[in-house]
Amino acid sequence: MQLRRLAKLSPGTFLSFVKNESSRNGGTRSHRSFFTALQIVLGVGLILPWCSAAQAQTEPPCGSKEYMDNLVVPPPKDPNIKRQVQLINCSDQVILGAATASHAQGSPGWPVFPQSGTWVMQKYTPGSTLNVLTIDIPPEWYGQQVKGQTSNFWARTGCRYDPITNRAQCETGGCGGQYDCSSANLGAPPGTSLAEWTFYQLSEGYYRDFPDISAVNGANLTIDVYPRGGDAMNPTSDTDFHWLAYNWPLTVHGADLREPGKCQTATNGVFQLLRSDIDQTTSVEKDYPLLGYIIVDGNGNPAMPSGNNVLACLSNCGKYKFPTELGEAGCNPAKDKNCYAWTTFCAGDPGITYGQSCDSDLDCPQNKPGQDLHVACFHNSGPKEKGTCQIRAFYKGTVSQCNNHPDPQFAAPASKVACNNTYGSINPLDQGGANQYDWQDQPIVGSCKDVIFGGTGEAVACVGDDTLHSVLHGAYTWPNDPEVFGGDAPVYQIVFSPEGTGKAPITPAQPLPACDSLPDNYMPSENRNNCSNPINDEYAEFGIGRIRNGGPQKWSSSGHDWPCAAGSQRASGDNGIVCHWNPPPADHCSLTDDGKCNCAPPLTDQHVTKSACGRIDSGTALISGSITPDSGDPLFLEVSIPCTEYANGACANTVSPPLSVNGCVPTWSLAASQGVNTNQGLIAWYKGTSNTSAACTVTVTMSNSNPAELKIYDVPKFNGQVDTTSTASGMYTSGPAPDVSAGSAKTTFSNDLQLGALLQVNLSATPITYWQNWLTNPPTDGPDTVDCLMANTDCPRNDGTDYLPGHGPYSGNSEVGHNLVTPGTHYFHRHADVIPPDPKHNVLGSNFAWVGLAIYVELNP
Repeated sequence: MQLRRLAKLSPGTFLSFVKNESSRNGGTRSHRSFFTALQIVLGVGLILPWCSAAQAQTEPPCGSKEYMDNLVVPPPKDPNIKRQVQLINCSDQVILGAATASHAQGSPGWPVFPQSGTWVMQKYTPGSTLNVLTIDIPPEWYGQQVKGQTSNFWARTGCRYDPITNRAQCETGGCGGQYDCSSANLGAPPGTSLAEWTFYQLSEGYYRDFPDISAVNGANLTIDVYPRGGDAMNPTSDTDFHWLAYNWPLTVHGADLREPGKCQTATNGVFQLLRSDIDQTTSVEKDYPLLGYIIVDGNGNPAMPSGNNVLACLSNCGKYKFPTELGEAGCNPAKDKNCYAWTTFCAGDPGITYGQSCDSDLDCPQNKPGQDLHVACFHNSGPKEKGTCQIRAFYKGTVSQCNNHPDPQFAAPASKVACNNTYGSINPLDQGGANQYDWQDQPIVGSCKDVIFGGTGEAVACVGDDTLHSVLHGAYTWPNDPEVFGGDAPVYQIVFSPEGTGKAPITPAQPLPACDSLPDNYMPSENRNNCSNPINDEYAEFGIGRIRNGGPQKWSSSGHDWPCAAGSQRASGDNGIVCHWNPPPADHCSLTDDGKCNCAPPLTDQHVTKSACGRIDSGTALISGSITPDSGDPLFLEVSIPCTEYANGACANTVSPPLSVNGCVPTWSLAASQGVNTNQGLIAWYKGTSNTSAACTVTVTMSNSNPAELKIYDVPKFNGQVDTTSTASGMYTSGPAPDVSAGSAKTTFSNDLQLGALLQVNLSATPITYWQNWLTNPPTDGPDTVDCLMANTDCPRNDGTDYLPGHGPYSGNSEVGHNLVTPGTHYFHRHADVIPPDPKHNVLGSNFAWVGLAIYVELNP
């Protein structure tokens, strides 16, 4: 690929160019190859200092330049951070932000997490910044050299979510049932508009970034990318019309492809993805929906909430990737119409090669009679030069109709030219010069009406890339689209629904539902009865509400359809509704500034009658939610503190015992504590007696700033005797996933309450490690572990994994639980699952340290 001539552009020259809208140009490139080529030819630039400005008294429209320039950008937490990204929600609904776990070649996935400690983006409200997330881009994301590896950001709509347990099911943008997509190393499904980058590419001492907006699989929300700071034009080339700041805005603010008429076609809107379309996707068995995460009523209509709004507009390629990629199971484009469309629009068949030399389209072997893939002979050095066979875009209309301008067309900027960078368009920055025409960006576009399935002579459904470009001017919409831009800004602001839209509703976000609240066609009461043993004896936290596919007559009447336990946190359950069997009380938690619980209080029963919790992402003041113990009740307090920041292989912010514990009781005394190896984490149990029945909170003052949580138990029958304790800690680095065992303890009293806590700390720069099930290991079972939840009811009742802060490469998980135990030996164990090596996602596996601590307290008869 030829590269554009690079030369310095002065500010005065730039101003004259932007005033002259009649001048257009052409340099060229192919979408993915452009990354690699520009990594080689880069110049010296300027990195501006970090920007921060007070919010204007009269707030400009959300997503406008004035609005974004006025947003405060918190400084990065690490001085080595050279890039930041802000996610901005301009819509009228709560949505979730998301990112991948990106990496450089040969390195594991490296997750990110917003500075505010949440992925929740509140709806836009003038004067508030709860709709903004700031993400520090780690150095591990810089200079990526992996072909096709980019850093992705997107928004998720219509979510039911629970950050405490790392669960989320979203109508669009969902990643395997996870709340934190980045630490799960997962990406977005079809129908999701993305912003993606290669960050901080170095060449000749100059660093540049290459962002783009991807709608190649469709779009759920309009999205734009604004460079905050940096150069207004490419400082090394005065003819580069692919510079982000020159092209911004890349999309039409206030518009939305989900609006009525925007994405409809002659084939009755087949590219619109409705809520009701989700559970119509069938699995191989044709029994349950492949995707069944939309709650429906007895007539199959969306419920909780009701309404059948449009979720996304699929692209030509995306239609044939939803719900799964058609070619993954193998298909024959000569015999299968959908396979033919997938091959033509997505170029996904690995058996078909591109790039053969040609003089015309007829020279391309992909265009054989009866199976014409409409591949272009792409003369990327000009029409008189030799070409190569390449995939092309397909339009419903013509380029001149898309841009409402007669030929010759203009190449840029995207703010003015909807279908930009087309073959032979004119470079506005080099009229009459050596780079006057744009030959290299893309071949001549094809026409939707020409895509005919040879097997039957039928027209293939085609929404047209020009349809998507009518709103997403600067997004790439087909696999080799050239819509990639250059920039050198220290901050990039990604705006979702810029300047809003009221014509295309977004499904409101909600908490994860209670299983018992699902409509009658899910038969929740029957399934609770059938799942009673896992719920009551195995302490299953989640079920998956599921119905059979095909209408009410096929819904099972046996009540045996639900998976009773959703398994580990990585299980997605997208073929049903992830629901709480016993959701924690919302009024017994420490609240975040968005009004959501940030911790799960212990479950209550006849032994623990009241409870409260608290959690922080960082700092030294750990404060509980409110609890009102009865006068004179004994209280127990558990504190878990992990290390989540490491430097040179050691904990950068060491963990030490709390300095003080105050509140609810006159004096807290330490019952037991156990540390994790060398100051990597700590669990401590405290006890005290309340002398009041007033509402109160507990404050734990820590010695260092670290993530931490606390849980308070009101145990009215405690007689003052702690019978025994089991503690242990260790480190895991290789081999099969081990037991995490706090050892055994022998109790002698018939009324002992076991209070247990386990803490896991990740030691390697990989996505978060995941706990699975509580386990016991009786001597008769030898070295192999036995699932405690299935075989032994003397385990602490699982209150649910507490997904402690960190969420980046170093994270922590803590679990606390309680249960009445009988006299005998008790094994306080846990199975810790290590993420295995995953070459597909470049995950190398992970190491962790752990600690377990249980105390056995005697109760009155």
